[in-house]
Amino acid sequence: MSPVEESPEEFLARFAAHRVEVRLYPEPWGSPLLEVQTPAGFVYAMDRGAPPAPVGEARVLFHGLARKVARAQGKEGVFREGAAYRLVGTARPLEKGFYLLLARGLPVVVHWEGPMPEEAEVLLWPPLMLFRE
Repeated sequence: MSPVEESPEEFLARFAAHRVEVRLYPEPWGSPLLEVQTPAGFVYAMDRGAPPAPVGEARVLFHGLARKVARAQGKEGVFREGAAYRLVGTARPLEKGFYLLLARGLPVVVHWEGPMPEEAEVLLWPPLMLFRE
């Protein structure tokens, strides 16, 4: 099995077309988590960019590792379940092992080795990751 990413910079360059405009609110005390206002609402994501994290508008890429994938049963959206997120939306394949899941206007590059239904419900392993320049 090949690695999911070679480096944060390589991963961002590889999937840069799927970035989204957001507003960043860094967490205090050097936490790697950022509070992010997205088209789907607020999420918490692990910052994969070089410090310090910017405040304000930014174009970022979201990435998650799928823990469980099923055909969508619920309402489209981004739902927090403890430290994890459940995404419900439309999926399309990008390249082997990667899908773009669009959930209420939030694009997330999801790694999943198996097939993913076009209308998918995906439980991610924590944390949701954020790549930025």
